[in-house]
Amino acid sequence: MTTQVLTPSQRIGRVACSRVFVGGHTFRLASGDTAIAVFRGVCVEERRFLIVVDRRFPGPVIEGPRPMVATIPKPLMLQWADHRGLISVARAWITATSPARAGNDWAFGRSASEDGWDRAG
Repeated sequence: MTTQVLTPSQRIGRVACSRVFVGGHTFRLASGDTAIAVFRGVCVEERRFLIVVDRRFPGPVIEGPRPMVATIPKPLMLQWADHRGLISVARAWITATSPARAGNDWAFGRSASEDGWDRAG
């Protein structure tokens, strides 16, 4: 059995990561993690201090640590900055857990040098 590596919420602001919003959940993959963290709603675990473009989301953006609702083992070839790959994993998880919930797909990423919002899909 392999131990999952998952960056804790209180350290996520110090690590490059990507997040995507799919079907009412936020999926977060940080650099070096071996699992994808799943949160309910549009969740940003740290404070959003630099916003390049902000778009409307289907609900409020929740700042600060949130309880995880699930973790998903990271596929070996998936890199933290691969938004499209992360969206594919998120859609598969949503479909497997509740086919009726697949809905709006939003992606946003954070790198070591920037924090911004982009619509993906």
